[in-house]
Amino acid sequence: MPPEIELEVFRGLSMNISLDGKKVGFIDAFVDEDAEKGVWIEYVYILERLRNSGIGSQAMKEIIGRWAEMGYETVSLDDVHWEKPEDFWGKLGFTGEGKRKILRIREAPWL
Repeated sequence: MPPEIELEVFRGLSMNISLDGKKVGFIDAFVDEDAEKGVWIEYVYILERLRNSGIGSQAMKEIIGRWAEMGYETVSLDDVHWEKPEDFWGKLGFTGEGKRKILRIREAPWL
């Protein structure tokens, strides 16, 4: 079980990720102009020493839950140059061929 994290808005839909009061990463996101009620994830970062600990997955689930409460219906991203476990996005429910991935929030397997 991953440790308990805290999320804090730093700009619009973007969030800092903290653990024990210390920033350990962030999720940079904004309103997706190409999708009605959509969020676009620009970047996800977790300190290297904490990668593969479950913190990134936990943060993504929590933040997507918040976006759902705000009325957003989709989350999209380009999966091109991020270091992550092999099927990080697939385990969260994202689908898509090539680099483009999308999650229809109501279909998220963990919500």
